This record gives sequence, structure tokens and C-alpha cells, in this order.
Amino acid sequence: METTKLTTEPACNTPWTAVTVTEEDIPQIAELERICFSDPWSEDVLRESAENPLYRFVAVKDGTKVLGYAGMFLTIPEAQIANIAVSPAARRRGIGRFLIRGLVREAVEAGAEVMFLEVREHNTGAIALYEQEGFVLVGMRKNYYDNPQENGFIYRRILC
Repeated sequence: METTKLTTEPACNTPWTAVTVTEEDIPQIAELERICFSDPWSEDVLRESAENPLYRFVAVKDGTKVLGYAGMFLTIPEAQIANIAVSPAARRRGIGRFLIRGLVREAVEAGAEVMFLEVREHNTGAIALYEQEGFVLVGMRKNYYDNPQENGFIYRRILC
């Protein structure tokens, strides 16, 4: 897997560097999936995503410890954020915002014109962050999520 680094924007003022996920990161990311989501991706799915050339998968690390990660599919002219999670112990430090901004920048550089994401309707913290980062509610998928069953909100951000 090739290594890329996302850098912060001046307005972000965070010390984070996000690097492309490696094989060694997958078990930690799978554990974060189990902690953060009721329907987590398996290690196999995470590994396949990291190896998929249409998928960008990055992690913020403190040494070798993964603090957060995010991934998106690029099907130009669209980008779809598929997952984003931050360890509960590392939340409220700007990592989620940093990851979103990095994915947006990378999507724009790849030629994407619009970015989508889905979020549980009751995930108010994530929704507030997405709206602060310029995403707008454009639809709903009824009973999209399981464990518990919940509607999924569809958000979009025009990139150019």
C-alpha cells in the first residue's frame, strides 16, 4: 500500500497527520469499528477496502496507536465517505474534523465535484460536525440501519 499524508489547513490548527492505512493498522481499526458501531466492518472488509484502488483509507495515529480513521470511495465525479470514527478516548480534540477536511481535500484533488455521506438520524454529534463542515441534508433512507433499526440521513457537499 502506498503512503500518503493529509495535512491540516491553517484554520484547523491541529497537530494531526493522517497516513494511509497499512496492514498493521487493520486490527486496531477493526477494534475501533467494534467500539464505535453497532454493525462494524469485519477485518476482511477493512482489508479489502484498504487494497481497493477506488477507496482512500486514512488513519490518525499517535505513534503506532490508531486514534481515528476515515475512508471514502472515489467514483469521479462523486466521493462517498463510507466510514469515519474516532476512539472515544481521543474525541473532542479535532481528529474527526481533521479527517473530514483531509478527505474533502483529497477528493477535490482527485477531481470529485460532490461528496456524500450517510449518518444515523440520532447521531447528533456527527450531524453537527458534518453540517459545520458544509454538508447539507438532502434525503433519508427509511430503516437503513440495524442494531437498532434507524433511518439514515443522506448529506451532500458540493466541492466545486
